[in-house]
Amino acid sequence: MIKLYLYLVDLLIPILFGGVYFILITVQERFIDIYFYNFIFYSCTLILTSSIQNYYENYYTKHFSEKIKISFITFFIAILSQLILHLYYELPLELSLVILWTIIPLTILLLRFAIKKYCKNLNNIIINIIGTCYQFNDHEILMLTNKGYILFFYNSFQDFEKNNRYKKDSEMINVVNYHNNRLEELKDYETILISSNCFPVDKFMELYLRKIFIDYRNIINYTDTYSKSKFILKRLVDYFAVIFFIPILVLFCILIFTIKMINNINDSMFFLQKRYGLNKRIFNVYKIRTMYENSKNQGNTIKNDPRIYPFALIIRKLRIDELPQIFNILFGDMHLVGPRAEWINLADRYSNNIINYNYRYVVRPGITGWAQIIHPYGFDEEDARQKLMYDMYYIKHWSIWFEIEICFKTFMVILDKRGF
Repeated sequence: MIKLYLYLVDLLIPILFGGVYFILITVQERFIDIYFYNFIFYSCTLILTSSIQNYYENYYTKHFSEKIKISFITFFIAILSQLILHLYYELPLELSLVILWTIIPLTILLLRFAIKKYCKNLNNIIINIIGTCYQFNDHEILMLTNKGYILFFYNSFQDFEKNNRYKKDSEMINVVNYHNNRLEELKDYETILISSNCFPVDKFMELYLRKIFIDYRNIINYTDTYSKSKFILKRLVDYFAVIFFIPILVLFCILIFTIKMINNINDSMFFLQKRYGLNKRIFNVYKIRTMYENSKNQGNTIKNDPRIYPFALIIRKLRIDELPQIFNILFGDMHLVGPRAEWINLADRYSNNIINYNYRYVVRPGITGWAQIIHPYGFDEEDARQKLMYDMYYIKHWSIWFEIEICFKTFMVILDKRGF
Protein backbone atom coordinates (compact mmCIF):
# COMPACT_ATOMS: atom_id res chain seq x y z
CA MET A 1 0.00 0.00 0.00
CA ILE A 2 2.83 2.43 0.86
CA LYS A 3 4.49 1.63 -2.46
CA LEU A 4 1.24 2.49 -4.24
CA TYR A 5 1.00 5.85 -2.46
CA LEU A 6 4.57 6.70 -3.46
CA TYR A 7 3.94 5.76 -7.08
CA LEU A 8 0.78 7.90 -7.17
CA VAL A 9 2.56 10.91 -5.69
CA ASP A 10 5.39 10.72 -8.23
CA LEU A 11 2.95 10.17 -11.09
CA LEU A 12 0.27 12.74 -10.30
CA ILE A 13 2.07 15.74 -8.78
CA PRO A 14 3.97 16.79 -11.96
CA ILE A 15 0.80 16.34 -14.04
CA LEU A 16 -1.30 18.35 -11.54
CA PHE A 17 1.27 21.14 -11.47
CA GLY A 18 1.32 21.04 -15.27
CA GLY A 19 -2.44 21.57 -15.29
CA VAL A 20 -2.08 24.54 -12.93
CA TYR A 21 0.61 25.95 -15.21
CA PHE A 22 -1.72 25.78 -18.23
CA ILE A 23 -4.50 27.55 -16.27
CA LEU A 24 -2.38 30.36 -14.84
CA ILE A 25 0.15 30.89 -17.64
CA THR A 26 -0.75 31.63 -21.23
CA VAL A 27 0.86 28.99 -23.44
CA GLN A 28 0.99 29.28 -27.22
CA GLU A 29 -1.56 26.87 -28.69
CA ARG A 30 0.99 25.10 -30.88
CA PHE A 31 3.06 24.23 -27.79
CA ILE A 32 0.24 22.96 -25.51
CA ASP A 33 0.50 19.29 -26.51
CA ILE A 34 4.30 19.31 -26.20
CA TYR A 35 4.14 20.92 -22.75
CA PHE A 36 1.51 18.40 -21.65
CA TYR A 37 3.60 15.43 -22.77
CA ASN A 38 6.67 16.96 -21.13
CA PHE A 39 4.96 16.97 -17.74
CA ILE A 40 3.93 13.34 -18.26
CA PHE A 41 7.54 12.60 -19.18
CA TYR A 42 8.60 14.36 -15.93
CA SER A 43 6.41 11.91 -13.97
CA CYS A 44 7.72 8.89 -15.88
CA THR A 45 11.31 10.01 -15.33
CA LEU A 46 10.72 10.28 -11.58
CA ILE A 47 9.18 6.81 -11.38
CA LEU A 48 11.80 5.17 -13.61
CA THR A 49 14.85 6.63 -11.86
CA SER A 50 13.35 5.98 -8.41
CA SER A 51 12.59 2.38 -9.39
CA ILE A 52 16.13 1.82 -10.71
CA GLN A 53 17.46 2.97 -7.33
CA ASN A 54 14.94 0.74 -5.46
CA TYR A 55 13.40 3.73 -3.74
CA TYR A 56 9.95 2.16 -3.48
CA GLU A 57 11.18 -1.15 -2.05
CA ASN A 58 11.38 -1.55 1.74
CA TYR A 59 10.63 2.14 2.22
CA TYR A 60 10.79 2.06 6.02
CA THR A 61 14.18 0.34 6.10
CA LYS A 62 15.82 3.06 4.02
CA HIS A 63 17.61 5.71 6.04
CA PHE A 64 16.84 9.37 5.64
CA SER A 65 20.27 10.10 4.15
CA GLU A 66 19.74 7.38 1.54
CA LYS A 67 16.37 8.91 0.64
CA ILE A 68 18.01 12.33 0.31
CA LYS A 69 20.60 10.90 -2.06
CA ILE A 70 18.06 9.04 -4.22
CA SER A 71 15.71 12.05 -4.30
CA PHE A 72 18.51 14.43 -5.32
CA ILE A 73 19.64 12.18 -8.17
CA THR A 74 16.06 11.54 -9.30
CA PHE A 75 15.00 15.20 -9.32
CA PHE A 76 18.25 16.27 -10.99
CA ILE A 77 17.71 13.79 -13.83
CA ALA A 78 14.03 14.78 -14.16
CA ILE A 79 14.79 18.51 -14.41
CA LEU A 80 17.75 17.91 -16.73
CA SER A 81 15.51 15.86 -19.04
CA GLN A 82 13.03 18.75 -19.15
CA LEU A 83 15.79 21.16 -20.18
CA ILE A 84 16.91 18.79 -22.94
CA LEU A 85 13.34 18.44 -24.24
CA HIS A 86 12.87 22.20 -24.26
CA LEU A 87 16.07 22.67 -26.26
CA TYR A 88 15.10 19.87 -28.65
CA TYR A 89 11.62 21.31 -29.35
CA GLU A 90 12.92 24.90 -29.19
CA LEU A 91 10.38 25.78 -26.52
CA PRO A 92 10.59 29.15 -24.72
CA LEU A 93 12.18 28.66 -21.30
CA GLU A 94 10.36 30.94 -18.90
CA LEU A 95 11.35 31.68 -15.30
CA SER A 96 7.90 30.60 -14.05
CA LEU A 97 8.42 27.16 -15.59
CA VAL A 98 11.87 26.74 -13.98
CA ILE A 99 10.37 27.73 -10.61
CA LEU A 100 7.62 25.16 -11.16
CA TRP A 101 10.18 22.42 -11.86
CA THR A 102 11.78 23.28 -8.52
CA ILE A 103 8.51 23.40 -6.60
CA ILE A 104 7.47 19.93 -7.83
CA PRO A 105 10.36 18.10 -6.03
CA LEU A 106 9.75 20.07 -2.82
CA THR A 107 6.05 19.19 -2.90
CA ILE A 108 6.82 15.52 -3.50
CA LEU A 109 9.31 15.49 -0.61
CA LEU A 110 6.67 16.95 1.74
CA LEU A 111 4.11 14.35 0.63
CA ARG A 112 6.65 11.53 1.06
CA PHE A 113 7.30 12.79 4.58
CA ALA A 114 3.55 12.77 5.28
CA ILE A 115 3.28 9.21 3.93
CA LYS A 116 6.12 8.09 6.19
CA LYS A 117 4.63 9.78 9.24
CA TYR A 118 0.94 8.99 8.87
CA CYS A 119 1.09 5.59 7.14
CA LYS A 120 3.57 3.89 9.46
CA ASN A 121 0.83 1.53 10.67
CA LEU A 122 0.86 -0.02 7.20
CA ASN A 123 4.41 -1.25 7.81
CA ASN A 124 3.38 -4.04 10.21
CA ILE A 125 6.66 -5.94 9.97
CA ILE A 126 7.20 -8.14 13.01
CA ILE A 127 10.59 -8.11 14.74
CA ASN A 128 11.30 -11.06 17.06
CA ILE A 129 14.21 -10.32 19.38
CA ILE A 130 15.38 -13.69 20.71
CA GLY A 131 17.79 -13.80 23.63
CA THR A 132 19.00 -11.42 26.32
CA CYS A 133 22.56 -10.51 25.30
CA TYR A 134 21.65 -6.84 24.84
CA GLN A 135 18.88 -5.08 26.74
CA PHE A 136 17.06 -2.79 24.32
CA ASN A 137 16.20 0.50 26.00
CA ASP A 138 12.98 2.51 25.78
CA HIS A 139 14.45 4.94 23.26
CA GLU A 140 15.41 2.15 20.84
CA ILE A 141 12.02 0.48 21.18
CA LEU A 142 10.34 3.84 20.48
CA MET A 143 12.49 4.38 17.38
CA LEU A 144 11.38 1.02 15.95
CA THR A 145 7.71 1.31 16.86
CA ASN A 146 7.60 4.82 15.40
CA LYS A 147 8.45 3.22 12.06
CA GLY A 148 5.54 0.81 12.42
CA TYR A 149 7.50 -2.27 13.48
CA ILE A 150 5.82 -4.69 15.88
CA LEU A 151 8.25 -5.97 18.53
CA PHE A 152 8.21 -9.27 20.41
CA PHE A 153 10.85 -10.25 22.95
CA TYR A 154 11.79 -13.87 23.79
CA ASN A 155 14.31 -15.00 26.38
CA SER A 156 15.45 -17.98 24.29
CA PHE A 157 14.80 -19.88 21.06
CA GLN A 158 12.81 -22.42 23.05
CA ASP A 159 10.58 -19.60 24.25
CA PHE A 160 10.33 -18.29 20.69
CA GLU A 161 9.20 -21.64 19.26
CA LYS A 162 6.74 -22.17 22.06
CA ASN A 163 5.04 -18.77 21.94
CA ASN A 164 5.57 -17.45 18.44
CA ARG A 165 2.24 -17.34 16.68
CA TYR A 166 3.58 -15.60 13.58
CA LYS A 167 6.39 -17.89 12.42
CA LYS A 168 4.74 -18.51 9.06
CA ASP A 169 4.45 -14.79 8.41
CA SER A 170 6.78 -13.73 5.58
CA GLU A 171 6.99 -10.16 6.89
CA MET A 172 9.08 -11.07 9.90
CA ILE A 173 12.60 -10.31 11.13
CA ASN A 174 14.34 -12.56 13.67
CA VAL A 175 17.16 -11.10 15.78
CA VAL A 176 19.64 -13.48 17.43
CA ASN A 177 20.35 -11.61 20.66
CA TYR A 178 23.04 -14.01 21.93
CA HIS A 179 26.70 -13.59 22.84
CA ASN A 180 29.03 -15.06 20.19
CA ASN A 181 30.37 -17.66 22.61
CA ARG A 182 26.84 -19.04 23.09
CA LEU A 183 25.95 -19.53 19.43
CA GLU A 184 26.91 -23.23 19.68
CA GLU A 185 23.78 -23.70 21.75
CA LEU A 186 21.67 -22.82 18.70
CA LYS A 187 22.73 -25.61 16.34
CA ASP A 188 19.22 -27.10 16.55
CA TYR A 189 17.82 -23.88 15.05
CA GLU A 190 20.03 -23.72 11.97
CA THR A 191 17.03 -23.38 9.63
CA ILE A 192 16.08 -20.11 11.31
CA LEU A 193 19.65 -18.86 11.60
CA ILE A 194 20.50 -19.21 7.90
CA SER A 195 17.29 -17.57 6.66
CA SER A 196 17.58 -14.21 4.92
CA ASN A 197 15.36 -12.49 7.50
CA CYS A 198 17.54 -13.49 10.47
CA PHE A 199 20.20 -11.12 11.82
CA PRO A 200 22.72 -11.25 14.67
CA VAL A 201 22.09 -8.46 17.15
CA ASP A 202 25.09 -6.39 16.05
CA LYS A 203 24.04 -6.46 12.38
CA PHE A 204 20.43 -5.67 13.29
CA MET A 205 21.43 -2.66 15.38
CA GLU A 206 23.64 -1.32 12.61
CA LEU A 207 20.92 -1.70 9.94
CA TYR A 208 17.81 -0.71 11.89
CA LEU A 209 19.02 1.44 14.80
CA ARG A 210 22.06 2.96 13.08
CA LYS A 211 24.49 2.30 15.89
CA ILE A 212 27.45 -0.04 16.36
CA PHE A 213 26.86 -2.69 19.01
CA ILE A 214 29.55 -2.69 21.72
CA ASP A 215 29.98 -5.94 23.53
CA TYR A 216 31.68 -5.43 26.87
CA ARG A 217 34.27 -8.01 25.73
CA ASN A 218 34.68 -6.78 22.17
CA ILE A 219 37.70 -4.48 21.78
CA ILE A 220 37.82 -2.68 18.45
CA ASN A 221 41.38 -2.43 17.17
CA TYR A 222 40.80 -0.87 13.75
CA THR A 223 40.26 2.76 12.82
CA ASP A 224 38.02 4.38 10.24
CA THR A 225 39.09 7.84 9.10
CA TYR A 226 37.95 10.05 6.26
CA SER A 227 39.58 9.65 2.87
CA LYS A 228 41.09 12.76 1.29
CA SER A 229 38.01 13.39 -0.87
CA LYS A 230 35.65 12.93 2.08
CA PHE A 231 37.76 15.26 4.22
CA ILE A 232 37.62 17.96 1.53
CA LEU A 233 33.82 17.62 1.38
CA LYS A 234 33.57 17.89 5.17
CA ARG A 235 35.72 21.01 5.21
CA LEU A 236 33.56 22.59 2.51
CA VAL A 237 30.52 21.99 4.73
CA ASP A 238 32.48 23.45 7.67
CA TYR A 239 33.44 26.65 5.84
CA PHE A 240 29.92 27.13 4.49
CA ALA A 241 28.65 26.88 8.09
CA VAL A 242 31.22 29.44 9.27
CA ILE A 243 30.16 31.95 6.60
CA PHE A 244 26.50 31.38 7.45
CA PHE A 245 26.80 31.59 11.25
CA ILE A 246 29.27 34.47 11.74
CA PRO A 247 26.67 37.26 11.24
CA ILE A 248 24.18 35.36 13.44
CA LEU A 249 26.83 35.07 16.18
CA VAL A 250 27.60 38.80 16.02
CA LEU A 251 23.91 39.71 16.33
CA PHE A 252 23.35 37.44 19.32
CA CYS A 253 26.51 38.65 21.04
CA ILE A 254 25.23 42.23 20.82
CA LEU A 255 21.83 41.13 22.16
CA ILE A 256 23.30 39.09 25.04
CA PHE A 257 25.71 41.89 25.96
CA THR A 258 22.76 44.33 26.15
CA ILE A 259 20.73 41.94 28.34
CA LYS A 260 23.70 41.46 30.69
CA MET A 261 24.15 45.20 31.01
CA ILE A 262 20.46 45.64 31.86
CA ASN A 263 20.69 42.87 34.50
CA ASN A 264 24.01 44.19 35.92
CA ILE A 265 25.84 40.97 35.06
CA ASN A 266 29.56 41.70 34.62
CA ASP A 267 30.70 38.18 33.69
CA SER A 268 32.71 37.73 30.51
CA MET A 269 30.87 37.07 27.22
CA PHE A 270 32.73 33.86 26.38
CA PHE A 271 34.37 31.06 28.28
CA LEU A 272 36.93 28.45 27.33
CA GLN A 273 36.94 24.83 28.39
CA LYS A 274 39.55 22.19 27.70
CA ARG A 275 38.26 19.34 25.53
CA TYR A 276 39.76 16.35 23.76
CA GLY A 277 40.01 16.50 20.00
CA LEU A 278 41.60 14.48 17.20
CA ASN A 279 43.96 11.80 18.57
CA LYS A 280 43.04 13.00 22.07
CA ARG A 281 44.82 16.31 21.58
CA ILE A 282 43.64 18.89 24.13
CA PHE A 283 42.23 22.17 22.80
CA ASN A 284 40.14 25.05 24.15
CA VAL A 285 36.51 25.06 23.02
CA TYR A 286 34.76 28.44 22.78
CA LYS A 287 31.21 28.94 24.08
CA ILE A 288 28.95 31.83 25.04
CA ARG A 289 28.84 32.03 28.80
CA THR A 290 25.39 31.01 30.06
CA MET A 291 26.39 30.24 33.68
CA TYR A 292 27.70 32.40 36.44
CA GLU A 293 31.49 32.47 36.62
CA ASN A 294 33.29 29.80 38.70
CA SER A 295 30.60 27.23 37.78
CA LYS A 296 32.67 25.13 35.38
CA ASN A 297 34.27 22.95 38.06
CA GLN A 298 31.01 21.93 39.72
CA GLY A 299 30.19 19.01 37.45
CA ASN A 300 28.02 18.40 34.40
CA THR A 301 24.86 20.35 33.64
CA ILE A 302 21.62 19.13 35.17
CA LYS A 303 17.98 20.04 34.61
CA ASN A 304 16.88 23.31 36.26
CA ASP A 305 20.55 24.03 36.97
CA PRO A 306 20.73 27.07 39.33
CA ARG A 307 24.09 28.09 37.83
CA ILE A 308 22.42 29.13 34.54
CA TYR A 309 21.43 32.77 34.01
CA PRO A 310 17.61 32.99 33.99
CA PHE A 311 17.60 34.68 30.56
CA ALA A 312 20.06 32.09 29.18
CA LEU A 313 17.68 29.12 29.29
CA ILE A 314 16.34 29.93 25.82
CA ILE A 315 19.90 30.45 24.58
CA ARG A 316 20.83 26.92 25.64
CA LYS A 317 17.63 25.41 24.26
CA LEU A 318 18.31 26.95 20.86
CA ARG A 319 22.00 25.94 21.05
CA ILE A 320 23.08 29.54 20.51
CA ASP A 321 25.78 29.14 23.16
CA GLU A 322 27.55 26.69 20.81
CA LEU A 323 27.97 29.23 17.97
CA PRO A 324 31.46 30.48 18.98
CA GLN A 325 32.74 27.00 18.16
CA ILE A 326 32.82 28.15 14.55
CA PHE A 327 36.21 29.61 15.53
CA ASN A 328 37.30 26.11 16.55
CA ILE A 329 36.31 25.04 13.03
CA LEU A 330 38.50 27.76 11.54
CA PHE A 331 41.41 26.78 13.80
CA GLY A 332 41.12 23.16 12.64
CA ASP A 333 40.11 21.77 16.04
CA MET A 334 36.55 20.77 15.07
CA HIS A 335 34.12 20.01 12.26
CA LEU A 336 30.54 21.19 12.05
CA VAL A 337 29.46 17.54 12.46
CA GLY A 338 31.26 14.91 14.49
CA PRO A 339 31.39 13.23 17.91
CA ARG A 340 30.83 15.62 20.81
CA ALA A 341 33.98 17.23 22.20
CA GLU A 342 33.66 16.00 25.79
CA TRP A 343 34.97 17.83 28.85
CA ILE A 344 38.29 16.17 29.71
CA ASN A 345 37.29 15.44 33.33
CA LEU A 346 34.32 13.39 32.12
CA ALA A 347 36.16 11.94 29.11
CA ASP A 348 38.94 10.53 31.30
CA ARG A 349 36.37 8.80 33.49
CA TYR A 350 34.52 7.40 30.48
CA SER A 351 37.78 6.18 28.92
CA ASN A 352 38.55 4.18 32.05
CA ASN A 353 35.09 2.66 32.40
CA ILE A 354 33.72 2.29 28.85
CA ILE A 355 35.34 -0.11 26.43
CA ASN A 356 36.32 1.40 23.04
CA TYR A 357 35.57 4.93 24.24
CA ASN A 358 38.85 6.24 22.78
CA TYR A 359 37.67 5.16 19.32
CA ARG A 360 35.83 8.48 18.96
CA TYR A 361 39.16 10.34 18.87
CA VAL A 362 40.10 8.99 15.42
CA VAL A 363 38.23 12.00 13.93
CA ARG A 364 37.76 15.63 14.93
CA PRO A 365 34.78 16.41 17.18
CA GLY A 366 31.80 18.41 15.94
CA ILE A 367 29.47 21.17 17.09
CA THR A 368 26.59 18.81 16.37
CA GLY A 369 26.64 15.07 15.77
CA TRP A 370 24.68 11.90 15.16
CA ALA A 371 24.75 10.84 18.81
CA GLN A 372 23.73 14.29 20.01
CA ILE A 373 20.57 14.48 17.92
CA ILE A 374 19.47 10.84 17.97
CA HIS A 375 19.97 9.97 21.67
CA PRO A 376 18.28 11.84 24.54
CA TYR A 377 20.41 14.06 26.75
CA GLY A 378 22.11 11.83 29.33
CA PHE A 379 23.91 12.17 32.62
CA ASP A 380 25.65 8.87 33.31
CA GLU A 381 28.11 6.38 31.84
CA GLU A 382 25.41 4.26 30.23
CA ASP A 383 24.27 7.30 28.26
CA ALA A 384 27.89 7.93 27.26
CA ARG A 385 28.17 4.29 26.11
CA GLN A 386 24.98 4.58 24.08
CA LYS A 387 26.21 7.77 22.42
CA LEU A 388 29.52 6.09 21.64
CA MET A 389 27.64 3.46 19.62
CA TYR A 390 26.05 6.21 17.51
CA ASP A 391 29.37 8.05 17.12
CA MET A 392 31.00 4.85 15.88
CA TYR A 393 28.22 4.38 13.34
CA TYR A 394 28.69 7.95 12.10
CA ILE A 395 32.44 7.47 11.66
CA LYS A 396 31.98 4.18 9.83
CA HIS A 397 29.14 5.30 7.53
CA TRP A 398 30.03 8.93 6.83
CA SER A 399 28.80 10.40 3.56
CA ILE A 400 27.87 13.88 2.42
CA TRP A 401 24.23 12.74 2.48
CA PHE A 402 24.57 11.60 6.09
CA GLU A 403 26.12 15.00 6.87
CA ILE A 404 23.11 16.76 5.32
CA GLU A 405 20.73 14.53 7.27
CA ILE A 406 22.39 15.41 10.58
CA CYS A 407 22.34 19.14 9.79
CA PHE A 408 18.65 18.95 8.89
CA LYS A 409 17.75 16.94 11.99
CA THR A 410 19.78 19.29 14.19
CA PHE A 411 17.61 22.14 12.92
CA MET A 412 14.48 20.10 13.68
CA VAL A 413 15.72 19.30 17.20
CA ILE A 414 16.32 23.01 17.82
CA LEU A 415 12.81 23.87 16.62
CA ASP A 416 11.44 21.17 18.91
CA LYS A 417 13.44 22.79 21.74
CA ARG A 418 14.65 19.47 23.12
CA GLY A 419 17.58 19.47 25.51
CA PHE A 420 18.61 22.20 27.88
